[in-house]
Amino acid sequence: MARDKLLVLLLVGFVALALSLPQQSKPKRPTPVFSKSKTGGLLLPDNATLIRENIADTFSCQDRIYGYYADMENECQVFHVCLPQARDAIRWSFICPAETVFNQATFVCTRTESSIPCEESEKYYALNEEIGKEIEEEEEADQERGKESVTKAPAAEAQSPLTKKPPTRSSRLLNRERSFRHY
Repeated sequence: MARDKLLVLLLVGFVALALSLPQQSKPKRPTPVFSKSKTGGLLLPDNATLIRENIADTFSCQDRIYGYYADMENECQVFHVCLPQARDAIRWSFICPAETVFNQATFVCTRTESSIPCEESEKYYALNEEIGKEIEEEEEADQERGKESVTKAPAAEAQSPLTKKPPTRSSRLLNRERSFRHY
């Protein structure tokens, strides 16, 4: 019996000691402030209206594949990432920094003079089909196109395949942009 009392006393003392130790608090990160009223229902940062006033919320991801889409209603200053789901689509919206627009041909915000015209962005929506494809597939297609152009070029001008450098990612993007401008 004395032994049981000692065990209970030790248990109570141990619990009291554990509760008296300082608790580690979770670090608190600042929570970004989002405003629906000023940005037309889009979840953009509160200061988005400093970059663009009267932000329209008419863009829909319905029936779109996964990808990045310039919002032409907002003069390409806003862009969206669409993620199709079984019943609907999820949309994340972003605003480009001041004095830039979303360039649909390269999927980045660039200065207006370096970008494609905003009204032509819809022509470039098909580039989203390339997202997730393995580079090897693109390189094989580039090599096939290279073989076709070498057979068409005079033999004196054709480069040896050993001396030809493989295309870089930026050159492939530029070639894509050029091919879309022909439409």
